[in-house]
Amino acid sequence: MAVIKRNLLRALAILALGILVSVLIVISRPEPPPRSEEAMAPPPARVTTVELVDKPIVVESQGTVRPKIEVDLVAQVGGTLVEVAESFAAGGFFGAGDVLVRIDPRDIRIDLAQARRTLAEARRTLAEERGRAREARRQWRELGSEDANELFLRKPQLAAAEAAVEAAEAAVEQARINLERTRISVPFDGRVIEVDANLGQYVAPGATIGRVLATDVMEVRLPLSAREMMLLNLESDARELHPLAVTLKTRVASRQFRWRGKLVRIEPVVDRQTRFYHAVVEVEHAYEMDETHPPLVAGSFVEAEIESNPYEDVVVLPRRSLYETDKVMVLDADNRLRLVPVEVLQIGGETLVARGLEAGRTVVVSPPAFIERGAVYKPVPVGDGGGTE
Repeated sequence: MAVIKRNLLRALAILALGILVSVLIVISRPEPPPRSEEAMAPPPARVTTVELVDKPIVVESQGTVRPKIEVDLVAQVGGTLVEVAESFAAGGFFGAGDVLVRIDPRDIRIDLAQARRTLAEARRTLAEERGRAREARRQWRELGSEDANELFLRKPQLAAAEAAVEAAEAAVEQARINLERTRISVPFDGRVIEVDANLGQYVAPGATIGRVLATDVMEVRLPLSAREMMLLNLESDARELHPLAVTLKTRVASRQFRWRGKLVRIEPVVDRQTRFYHAVVEVEHAYEMDETHPPLVAGSFVEAEIESNPYEDVVVLPRRSLYETDKVMVLDADNRLRLVPVEVLQIGGETLVARGLEAGRTVVVSPPAFIERGAVYKPVPVGDGGGTE
């Protein structure tokens, strides 16, 4: 029993000693140093001030070059090809009005001579009928009657003679036209695509001799989605479409070439399979060469950058200022972080174009170390060297 009491007293003494040591440790611990003003300062945030501008945006597409004018050369009269120009070969260039091929004109000249003879006979007959009609009127006046018979006065015969002259004149004119049609040309500068008939070959009326294209203007048909069409910021009335500037690009080996064109019209029907609109771009003097580009040949594949009509009151911001796809971070008058929804018009490279912000707003262009809505941040204007990129 005495042993148990001694062990109990010994345990109580040890417990009291531990409590005493713990109290001494708590009492004697050093006070934490006061926090410096720098440690209490809000975290920095790189910001910029919103400046509203009027600015076009660039809509990208791609397409294939095609000629604006591409036609078949068709023989309007029959005959043998007796003359073919050297340029009348696939790839050959020609000027407006150049004779490409000539059909044997001898049969047409014979037709013209016969038509002229028929015209001379018709005119002679008309002169005779006019003389007979005058004589008939004179005789009728001598009879003293007021009512004259048209047949007696030869009016039907005179009308028939006049009609015969008109028909003969038309036949002469038709023969002249056919004679001109033996020389085949087109009213534009162009290039031969393909040849279907050549020297010495007989061609019937309506036969295709070849196919040519105009080289002064080339077209590119660009597919655009509904959103891309909206981004062009076109006029509401399509009949008053103002041409938009377009840059066409293509790469050959390690070099990139550029051409300037104009978006001149929008096709009126949406493609039923792709649901794309189609915009048509025209490039003038496409076959002219200079130090910046070679000829823009039909069939070439090009990339296009279309400059829209200018947007009013938009802001250009760094891309990293965008948050959750359609918001930007701004600081209010108390430097508290707020998220503001915007309409993002375009994102390209390291920048974005948006609208929906007021001029003078402070936008965070680089995310701070931590993002907490309503937290206070220290604004550091871009270019002051504060914060991190």
